Amino acid sequence: MYPWFIALHHKLMRSAAAQSLHHALLINAKPGMGKHEFVHTLANDLLCHAPFNLTACGQCQSCLLNNAHTHPDRYVIASDKQISVNEIREALVKLQDHAQLSQRKVLIIEHADTMTEAAANALLKTLEEPTDNTYLLLTVSDIQRLLPTILSRCEKNSVTAPSAAEITSWLHETHQQTVAEDMMRAYQYAPLSIATALLETPETNYLSFKQDLGAIKKGQMHSVSFAQKWHQQAYQCLGWLQLMLQSKCLNAPDDASRLHYLDVSEFVRIEMQRVHHQGINKRLVL
Repeated sequence: MYPWFIALHHKLMRSAAAQSLHHALLINAKPGMGKHEFVHTLANDLLCHAPFNLTACGQCQSCLLNNAHTHPDRYVIASDKQISVNEIREALVKLQDHAQLSQRKVLIIEHADTMTEAAANALLKTLEEPTDNTYLLLTVSDIQRLLPTILSRCEKNSVTAPSAAEITSWLHETHQQTVAEDMMRAYQYAPLSIATALLETPETNYLSFKQDLGAIKKGQMHSVSFAQKWHQQAYQCLGWLQLMLQSKCLNAPDDASRLHYLDVSEFVRIEMQRVHHQGINKRLVL
């Protein structure tokens, strides 16, 4: 389990052991924190027949079925797009049945903040009148996108990003990597995003972006080549550029320079809005 989730895990499992765990748990964390992995681990622990030290034993029938992704009392809604009302209704029908193996039933809803309004309303009755020993685990990246009626019926658990020191320690321990703090800022201190950028996409991560900007400034790279390389990440690149401008603004030697950086930053913000529109040539934006 990722270290930044350990305290929350202990709190929730202690409540479960005391039979006082809320039936609907909302886990709010930015992308790249590992919240989906966390709720799946929590589901394993809740369904385990003989948890040891508040964690799944890994050996009982329930754990073996969880590991094989075939547990009959565990249901998952995971979608890269909007979660539809039909997906919610189908899962809720299954929850009406008695638990087949465990005393508990668990429904995981990943990206619950992408539910349509109809889907959220369909979920509402179950949140208001939960069936016995049934737990709903919802993950969100943007809690403001949930309907207030959903929020008011869930126990909200927000997990903040770890500190620079904690990220440094985790990267060193798990990946034998070190990283500068401006790289952490570029990925909003989200450890998994940082690790992915370092290990899986080094040619298109923030450090490479900075190097290419420097190459343009020195005349070593043409702006057309830069746009060709980065256009598929146009939104992220503009976000990185804003971070760099904010840093420049904070360290500006005078008011005139500060105003200049603020003006450019505002222009970049407007361009970030434009790149979401269909038909926009992202090469030209960059």
